[in-house]
Amino acid sequence: MNTSGPASSTPSGFDHRSHARKTLLVAGRLLCEGDWQPCEVVNVSVGGAKLRVFGIYCSGQELSLEIKACGQFPGVVAWVRGDEVGLTFTGDPGETAEALIALATYG
Repeated sequence: MNTSGPASSTPSGFDHRSHARKTLLVAGRLLCEGDWQPCEVVNVSVGGAKLRVFGIYCSGQELSLEIKACGQFPGVVAWVRGDEVGLTFTGDPGETAEALIALATYG
């Protein structure tokens, strides 16, 4: 599955994503019920992120993703597949876009 382009296709050929994804591998952390847990950000877009996690999460769970020097992004777990989680951002898309542009530009 190609995650470096604007979107990846599902086996049926239909893509459910509405935002382009940026493939990267950076450290992050998740705030869940008052506790911080480490994670790795595999890819990210204005609408959400694919994370590699080290804890147990479930669909519908509210989390906040922090990427150092980029900001904190509230979200909801959209899916869980093994040690990977899809997080849909619930914050302001404009603020998210600004932060992600800074991440892409300055690392």
